[in-house]
Amino acid sequence: MSDAPRYWTPEYVERFVQALNDDDAFQDTAGSFSETIELCCLDTPDDEDVSATYTFEEGQVTDADVWIDEAPSEQMREEGVDTDAVMARATAPYDVWVQMDQGEMGATEAIASPDYKIDGSMMQIMSNMGVFRGMMSVAADVEKTY
Repeated sequence: MSDAPRYWTPEYVERFVQALNDDDAFQDTAGSFSETIELCCLDTPDDEDVSATYTFEEGQVTDADVWIDEAPSEQMREEGVDTDAVMARATAPYDVWVQMDQGEMGATEAIASPDYKIDGSMMQIMSNMGVFRGMMSVAADVEKTY
């Protein structure tokens, strides 16, 4: 386990992308999903805010961009969502992401939590909940440390 990356580091994001693209169950769920999703994690253990943007084409992640800034990142926290470029952006503190990753909080609970913020078309987000749940399931299986 010593080479396992810590959650929300660029090394973790790289393994997560590989896992998404290699997971047959996720690929079946994602199908023709071709959108861009941004996930933001605030206040990591390194006192950083991290944004990871995942671009999907036909269910495969074709691009992943990671932006890291010292927490609290005024720019990251106050930047609006460009809904022409991103279907949805989910933002939460590190401890909330860990709770979701460890199965202590589901997607529906997260959306209802005041600590979890989601931006984008709620209709589009709800119609793609299977993709979001699938991403959470794959993320939980990626070997990592906290």
